[in-house]
Amino acid sequence: MNNELKTEKYRRLSIAALVTGILSLTVFSLQAFQMWFSNYLTTDNAEKIFSTIFVTILGIILPIVAIICGSIDLVRIRKGFHKNKVFKAFDITGIVLGSIIFLIVVIFNLGPIIMHH
Repeated sequence: MNNELKTEKYRRLSIAALVTGILSLTVFSLQAFQMWFSNYLTTDNAEKIFSTIFVTILGIILPIVAIICGSIDLVRIRKGFHKNKVFKAFDITGIVLGSIIFLIVVIFNLGPIIMHH
């Protein structure tokens, strides 16, 4: 029974890595939509600034969480705590999605700042 509880705990970490990776992709899609169609939105500047900052923060935090959760669980798999290959695939997918989205969000947000200087 104790072994089942450990497996359940690690399963949650794998699923968290996958879900936060997918959520980070969704948040990036929202940010891209907002940036591309910002001229057509009929909101005032304060709302645009707030939503841009909020989506950017989510776009940075969620990928980092996906990378951390996936990395922790991969280390636990390598140490032999559990050996389920499906969870390893979840971890790798979360790490890859988180890494790609994190790099894209950083480049997407810091690119204009760097290009002006």
